[in-house]
Amino acid sequence: MTYTLVLPFHSDLTSIGETVRRAREEGGLKHGVREVLLAHNGRPLSSEALDAVDELVAPREGDKPEVRFLDTTDKGIGAGYKLGIREAREPFVILSADDLPFGWSDLIAFERAGRPDFAIGSKAHRDSKLVGVTKLRRASSLTFLTLRRLLLGWDTPGDSQGSFILRTSVAKALVPDLVYDHYLCSLELATLHLQRGGRVVEVPIVVDDNPHQSSVSVLRDGWRMTKELVELRQRMKRAR
Repeated sequence: MTYTLVLPFHSDLTSIGETVRRAREEGGLKHGVREVLLAHNGRPLSSEALDAVDELVAPREGDKPEVRFLDTTDKGIGAGYKLGIREAREPFVILSADDLPFGWSDLIAFERAGRPDFAIGSKAHRDSKLVGVTKLRRASSLTFLTLRRLLLGWDTPGDSQGSFILRTSVAKALVPDLVYDHYLCSLELATLHLQRGGRVVEVPIVVDDNPHQSSVSVLRDGWRMTKELVELRQRMKRAR
């Protein structure tokens, strides 16, 4: 089985170069990654940054995957995901992050699970191995899960912010109905899939560390998150 790896990024190029090198060296031969999509989202890159990204673009060479640069002025990880899904060519698409936070552990677990149509590399899975996750992060994740269950039902995934591995045809069918460009896009994907009778499988992952601090503020974004969850619930009810 072969995969498209989507790496959304905005302006921080700290990790993406090393991630691309890792994907080129390890992804193709060992894990079936055939293409890597650098999904830039937001304001245009500076000429210096654009030159740096252009150096990462590469054709497929033997077992090394092709690397392509994509761009949208819409800002947010969700905008990057949607862009990557639209351009994905392989049978399955991996929606990850620019630092590949779980390495290949999510993909290995996905393969062991039998390649379901929709899987999440989940920090909430009982077999996941987490290091560097603070008590505040754990508390905010639990609060977010409680809100999701109250508003969206008990079948909502335990972790909606992990990596996503989807059959590409399934992902492409969901994209036209996606509204959010920010972090809630992941939950929206899962919720739409469940609402249409699909199944979401959470698989264990390994987190070595957490180099990127989250830009989500519990206090600042809590009300906005609650409001958008209510809106998402209302959309799902109208679509029944």
